[in-house]
Amino acid sequence: MKKRVKRTFLLHHWLGLVAGILLVIISLTGSVLVFDDAIDEAVFADKAILAHPAHHLRLDASVERVRLQYPGWDIRVPALPEAPDQALRYELRQKQQKKWLFVHPETGAQLATVGQAHHRFTQLLLDIHYTLLAGTPGKVLVMLCGLSLLTLTITGFILYRRAILKVLLFRQHISRKSRRSFFSSLHRIVGVWALAFNLLMSLSGLVLTYKVLESALKGDTKTIAVPPLTGSVDAALHQVQQQYPDFKVTYLRFPVNAAGSVQLRGHFRSDPAYYGTIYSSISANYKTGALEKTDFVRDKPWFARIPLVLQTLHITDYAGVFLKILYSFFGLMPGLLSISGFVIWYYRQQRQPEPAQKRSLGKVAR
Repeated sequence: MKKRVKRTFLLHHWLGLVAGILLVIISLTGSVLVFDDAIDEAVFADKAILAHPAHHLRLDASVERVRLQYPGWDIRVPALPEAPDQALRYELRQKQQKKWLFVHPETGAQLATVGQAHHRFTQLLLDIHYTLLAGTPGKVLVMLCGLSLLTLTITGFILYRRAILKVLLFRQHISRKSRRSFFSSLHRIVGVWALAFNLLMSLSGLVLTYKVLESALKGDTKTIAVPPLTGSVDAALHQVQQQYPDFKVTYLRFPVNAAGSVQLRGHFRSDPAYYGTIYSSISANYKTGALEKTDFVRDKPWFARIPLVLQTLHITDYAGVFLKILYSFFGLMPGLLSISGFVIWYYRQQRQPEPAQKRSLGKVAR
C-alpha cells in the first residue's frame, strides 16, 4: 500500500472511530427533522384547525394585543395560513424560551396557547441536532462533526474511487464469506451511494453550524422592546401584492426595538426552489406601514447566494414529500457508515489464529 493511501486510510479509519457516535446521533435526528413541520402539524392539529373557516387574513386584529400581552418577547409569524380553516400562529421568543399563540386569522381572538413550545418533540430534536444539548460547546462539537463528515467523504472517495463505477452499475455485491467481509462490502456500497449526499450535507451543515456558532459567540445582549405598531401590517401586505404580485410572503418578523422594521419574508414564485421560502425580504415601516427597502436573493451576487442555497438544501423547506423521503433515507447513511466502520474495526481487533506452519516452527525453535 502506498504511503499516501495508507495515510488516507488511517485518517479515515481513526476519524470515523472518534466522530462515529456523534455522527450517528446527528444522522438519526436529521432524518426525523426532515418532517418537522408535518410532525408539528399533526401534534397541534387540534389547536391549528378552525371550527369555522375565516374569510380574510387580518393581522392588525391581533398583533398589537400580542405585543401588549407579552412585553419583552420577540414576535414572529413563522407561516401565514395557507387555507381558510387554518389558524394564525404567532411564535414568541425570549432567549431559549418559545411560546406559540394560535389566534383566529380574521377576528384576532386567541384560540390556544402552547406555553412551552421549546419543549416540544421537534424542538428537542433540533437542539440535539445543532447543540447536542450542550450549549455553545455542543455547537462547536457539531461543527467539528461537520468537518469530520466532510473529511470522511473526501477520504472515502480516495479510498474507494476504483469501486465507484462497479457499485453504481450494481456489480458490487455484499459478501457473506464472514462477518467482517459482510460489513466491509456493506460499508463500501453504502459509502459510494451516499457520497454526493454526504458531501452536500457536510458542506451545507457547516454553513448552518457556523451561523449558529457565530450567533452564540456574539451573545444576545439586546433588550427586546417591540415598539407600538401604528402602521397597518395588513396594508403593508396588500402593498406587497400590488407592487410585487409574484412575491409570496411566508414569514413575518416584527421589530425588537425602535430602530427596527417589519420584515415581510418570502420568495418569488418564479424563483428556483433552492432559493428557499424565507430568504428574500421586504421591510416595512412599523409607524406608517410603508414599504422601505427590499433584499431579494435573486439580486445578490452569486457568491452571496451560495450560503443561502446551501441552507435551503440542508433544511429541505423547498422539497415535496417524495424528496423529503429520499432525504430522510439518505440521512441515515452517515450513521450506518459509522456503525459499519466500527464493526469492521472491532473484527480487525480480534486475534487471528496463527498459521499451522508458524506454530510448528515455533515449537522447533523451543
